[in-house]
Amino acid sequence: MSMKRARHRAQIRECVTEIDLLLPRLASRHAPLVVLAALTEHMSGSLLKSRESYACSPTEVRAIIARVTELAFPPGEASPS
Repeated sequence: MSMKRARHRAQIRECVTEIDLLLPRLASRHAPLVVLAALTEHMSGSLLKSRESYACSPTEVRAIIARVTELAFPPGEASPS
């Protein structure tokens, strides 16, 4: 793994840790589905603004969406009946 990629992954882990500290407060005041819906709204708006401002490319936005899908629906996981 390149130094740049390792630094990027470390920054992601650090940011995830910070978000994890905020989630319990939100979860104590809102239903889980409300928190998820709000995070979805926030993420989609952030992706759109990042793409529109050229902070990331459409390919990078698609890669992020693909990663979310991959994490939410792991390969080989049985579909619910």
